[in-house]
Amino acid sequence: MRMARLTAHRLQAALVRAHANAHSPHDRERGDVPGWVMITLMTAVIVVLIWGIASSSLQSLLSSAFSKVTDQSNK
Repeated sequence: MRMARLTAHRLQAALVRAHANAHSPHDRERGDVPGWVMITLMTAVIVVLIWGIASSSLQSLLSSAFSKVTDQSNK
């Protein structure tokens, strides 16, 4: 029985060491790079789609806003 407990203890210690080695601090600092790349690409695609669909509306909106600001600063 004592041999079984000693073997179980050694097995547990080996598993803890293996887990610690598999998850080193360098891995945690790396982050989720593929996730951030995907978010960045999806954001860029959304911006391009919105810009393509509403470019004329956005251009007139910005021109109107800039002209109002310019007119107020000239007074």
